[in-house]
Amino acid sequence: MIITRKLALAASLGLALGLSATGAHAQAAAQSETVVVTRVEPAQQDAGLARRSALARELIDLSVGPNFMKEFERFMVTQMGELDKKGGEEAIWVRTNMPSMASRMIERFMDDLAPIYGSVFTEEELVAQIAFYRTAVGRSVAAKTISLSMASQEVETAAMTNLLEEFESKYCARFDCGEAEQTGAKPSRR
Repeated sequence: MIITRKLALAASLGLALGLSATGAHAQAAAQSETVVVTRVEPAQQDAGLARRSALARELIDLSVGPNFMKEFERFMVTQMGELDKKGGEEAIWVRTNMPSMASRMIERFMDDLAPIYGSVFTEEELVAQIAFYRTAVGRSVAAKTISLSMASQEVETAAMTNLLEEFESKYCARFDCGEAEQTGAKPSRR
């Protein structure tokens, strides 16, 4: 079921990228000066984690919730269209079952992210981001973030593929990577 795996992968990667992009943008917008973050320190674990997790869930809902569902549904329609071309019982089963499964997965995913956001951001940072996403500019940013994240994911995938291909080529040119026919590597120099 390749289509199902593609849906799950696209959903998880798109959401992860979207959430990371929205959090960073809102944080920067909430500050009057530019800050470069080189390492993220989690907020201290304390009794306030439950409160921060609740705020984090609100932030996730405001920053990516409805937009992510729209993008995911658009992707699902495209994938289901491909499956419909094949027709048959499989297409009917997927069309019947996938939407409810995907909705539950997204809810669980967002619920599972809330405590992570709550452990990374302080209450003040969460409140500031929520306030930002309640503004017209914040809603506009949220509407664009998922599409931007999906495009960023494609660029990142291409860049990583190029890096790994270059690395393998150069590594195998220097070291024995096995059968030359399989990898294009030179035989080892022993």
